[in-house]
Amino acid sequence: MPVGLELLKKCKQDFDMHKNEYFTMKRYYDGHTDALEKYQMITKRANTKVRCNFIQKFINEEASYCCGNKVTYSSHSDNTDVIENIRFNFRHWKEKHNKELCKQSLIYNEAYELYYIDSNGMFNSLICTPLDSYVLRDSYDNIILFIRFWTKQFDTTATLYADVYTTTNITHYTVIGDVFTPIIDSAVSSQIEGNNNDTILFDDITGIGSISNNADANVFGQVPVSVVQIGTIDESLFSMLKGLQDGYETNLSDVVNEISDFRNAYLAFKGCKLDDTTKDANGETDLDKMRKLGIMNLPGNGADVKWLIKEINDSFVQNTLNTLEDKMYQLASHINNNEKLVSNTSSLALRNRLIGLEEKCTNNIQALTDAIKTRLQFLFIYLQIKQSKNYDWKDIDIKITPNIPTDDLMMSQIISQLNGKLSLKTGLSQLSFVDNVDNEIAELKKENEPNKVGADLLNNAGGGANGEGQSGVSGSN
Repeated sequence: MPVGLELLKKCKQDFDMHKNEYFTMKRYYDGHTDALEKYQMITKRANTKVRCNFIQKFINEEASYCCGNKVTYSSHSDNTDVIENIRFNFRHWKEKHNKELCKQSLIYNEAYELYYIDSNGMFNSLICTPLDSYVLRDSYDNIILFIRFWTKQFDTTATLYADVYTTTNITHYTVIGDVFTPIIDSAVSSQIEGNNNDTILFDDITGIGSISNNADANVFGQVPVSVVQIGTIDESLFSMLKGLQDGYETNLSDVVNEISDFRNAYLAFKGCKLDDTTKDANGETDLDKMRKLGIMNLPGNGADVKWLIKEINDSFVQNTLNTLEDKMYQLASHINNNEKLVSNTSSLALRNRLIGLEEKCTNNIQALTDAIKTRLQFLFIYLQIKQSKNYDWKDIDIKITPNIPTDDLMMSQIISQLNGKLSLKTGLSQLSFVDNVDNEIAELKKENEPNKVGADLLNNAGGGANGEGQSGVSGSN
């Protein structure tokens, strides 16, 4: 049955309560910080606002570290068919899909993946964020309700629409404030704007029609959403770096404007006066002559001219900026790649510099892996309905290899030394350049097959000759 309107109203109120905070997080990622938005302007003075977005830099770096390599899948039961089905059904997805999902989850410390069947009948997904979606969980942290808010492109009425997902159906509404009004024409309301007009019509693969005037059947039997939850808002890069980011941009802008205010040089005249009004026969004043010739005549009664400049303690300014920048790198557990390193640094020493970032990225990868597990569950439901194939998602091992420099030579030496004590599958999975372990083992067997056949023929031929010789000797005896 459709969700009660009173419950939807409470969900919308809770969504609106936190929306401004999530909007601020997105604003800071885009570089629209409070330091620049509320910068103190001074009349008739330089008011340049300098943007230096460390939050965006760190988020993009972490997304690249976590998802720079492809996700690899392997089967515990050595079922090559299920791995091939996973590869085939994710083939049409964008290559940077996981990276974008990770990036959005780092911006808000939480992001969602909504699963649907597109107009071509293929399994697909849409990345959602707390800025446009709402998740309702029960006391066991199970998702019981998901709401996605959206607007139509070029709609002059700016109507807000909402698709509500439950375990049984998908209902469609228009929203004004916190009031939900059901839409009768559900086929029109379920269009996903900006996604090639694909529709969430699950009856495309089941033949089941709408279960009510404004609801479509959800054949998955579960809310088709996975959550990438890295942590709370207080644990996000935004919360850790907001104050430092504002301080850095404010101080940097102040220094730039301080220099700009005195970009024109001033001359101070002592004991004399420069006549810039009286013109000679050529129509030139003393100031014009000075600019033209680059020299000036001063009276001999102690007159003096010197540049008037403002003394700025550049060390104090630079130390302030360096301190703010260093604190941001420390809190984010990132390293400054522009720092000069000693020439004899080993690969192990370089890896140790990344240990803080690796630990942080491990947390991101674990959150992403949990979401991919849910993704496989819905993919297998889709395959069971469409192709009558029954797979168990618990049979699949998911491996996300961080895009961090690895010493494959050292790892290969370790694998070689463990010969006979380590399986081939486990050994190959440790190498960063092996994307599909099962496929690699299959290719290796295929390449070694001719050698095995040849060895068997040679062994059989050798065994036959020895046998005949032994038989002949025994007969003569």
